[in-house]
Amino acid sequence: MTAERKEQGLTRRNIMQLLRRHGELTALELSDHLGVGAVGIRQHLGLLERDGLIRIAGLRRGVGRPSNIYALTEAAKVWFPNHYDHLALNLLDQVEVIGGTEALTTLLGHCRAQQARELAPVLTGKSRRERVATLAEKLAEQGYMCEWEEASDGSLLLTEYNCPLDCVARRHQQFCVQEQLLYIELLEAPVIQESTIAQGSLCCRYRIPPAEADLNSGGTNDGL
Repeated sequence: MTAERKEQGLTRRNIMQLLRRHGELTALELSDHLGVGAVGIRQHLGLLERDGLIRIAGLRRGVGRPSNIYALTEAAKVWFPNHYDHLALNLLDQVEVIGGTEALTTLLGHCRAQQARELAPVLTGKSRRERVATLAEKLAEQGYMCEWEEASDGSLLLTEYNCPLDCVARRHQQFCVQEQLLYIELLEAPVIQESTIAQGSLCCRYRIPPAEADLNSGGTNDGL
């Protein structure tokens, strides 16, 4: 059974590699490429589709009944080696070598400003708690595994259990500084950085002290 599972896994990997190379293929075309029966190929395609790695991209019409055309999903890209982190590190290293720390800080400041422009509209007009909750939701969508909670003293805690920029941030911890500045700007409140993944902690945690209005209201969660 172990050998059979390995063979099945190899077939599915070959299917993904062919789709990566050719873009779109039908089950019959995959069958011809791999020398595997069409019924077996369709079973593998069903499993890959179930796992969110391939999708039906359209229909190919010809003689007989139309055939589904299969393509990789965005999620499938993680299965293929890339060196984006190394490229980013090299580029940032060169910026720092050519222009010094000031140039790198200026570059990251421009990136922070762009993020602020993108996120600010969904936070406008909200209370502090609503801003923290909305920001946590947006960060979670970007892969930060972000959550928020209210502490017993009325502080709001923003916790990120994953850092999509981990490899880069460990070498250039200006990213952590810029992230804190971004949250201060978006939340319009003091933001205390208590821990970061880049410095070896299990999470990045930010504490937002309670506002005067929050203290006067007794620290309720406003339904959030």
